[in-house]
Amino acid sequence: MRSNPKAIKINFITIIAVYFLILVGGIVRSMGAGMGCPDWPKCFGEYIPPTSSADLPEDYQDMYLEKRLQKNQRLSGVLDNLGFSQLSKKVLSDTKVTEATFFDVHKAWTEYVNRLIGVVIGFLIVLNTFFAFSYRKEKLSVTLIAVASVILVLFQGWIGSLVVSTNLIPGFISFHMVLAILLVGLLLIQRHWMIDKRKLNVQGRYILITLLILFAIQILLGVQVREQIDLISSTTETLRSTWIGELGTVFYVHRSYSILLVVGIGYLLYINMKKNNMNWLLYALGAVVVAEVVMGAILSYFSMPVLVQPLHLLLATLAFGILFYLYLNTGLKSKY
Repeated sequence: MRSNPKAIKINFITIIAVYFLILVGGIVRSMGAGMGCPDWPKCFGEYIPPTSSADLPEDYQDMYLEKRLQKNQRLSGVLDNLGFSQLSKKVLSDTKVTEATFFDVHKAWTEYVNRLIGVVIGFLIVLNTFFAFSYRKEKLSVTLIAVASVILVLFQGWIGSLVVSTNLIPGFISFHMVLAILLVGLLLIQRHWMIDKRKLNVQGRYILITLLILFAIQILLGVQVREQIDLISSTTETLRSTWIGELGTVFYVHRSYSILLVVGIGYLLYINMKKNNMNWLLYALGAVVVAEVVMGAILSYFSMPVLVQPLHLLLATLAFGILFYLYLNTGLKSKY
């Protein structure tokens, strides 16, 4: 199969852009700016957010709250029809949903930049799909998975609107993040199918499968810790230095569980070194995991610095993406 260098390049740029959006989304969340714009896709009714509350109607809080509640009524009906009755009730009854949003220029523009980056990535996804059509005759699967990424981005945008309308209910935020990881996975599969697989040979297929499962569990544990932190920060006025003490058992499981992952990844690197089979992705995986452990330690022992939280998330998703791409490049006949 002939490769298309432009398609491969656009695909790589798109993957990097999605990771950048994950970082920016983490910054938005750690700054508490997720509701910087109480409507979607506009921001306080404008395509460019205002710079002062004086530019808004006097009753803007009630106005945007009412619009959100109306949207949630429709969402509740959809969830009921799909069988998610408990989530439907939460969308209508959660006290957080009925909270009004007050204008904060810094939060508004932080969220606005996040949305602009999302729009840019949307265009990149479309461009990625356009170039993927060059493979439609020789390898239709490349084109189909690129189209699937477009559909996922559209769905992701809809979920993003629900995150706003439900005033950042934790479950929706976490699902929004999981979809971003899934998008990375689709783009990595596409990349794997487009390039010469002989350029990257990796030992340890079954080890990688195990690590992917363990890493997915770790990310889910991290999501729960993040939701607890959001709850603590929004309902109490305690100092950040006390937050660790207020977290439940899941935090300690999440922290201790990382030892298992470090050992597993260390063993993966060992067997590839033993076979003289190291490549730049394996070295990158080792570096990312070390950096992730350092970030986790900083969060635990230095009062959860705001900017370290999104870096911790970015490194976790980056490690998962590298593991997944390494798995795609392993042979079915691996001894491990």
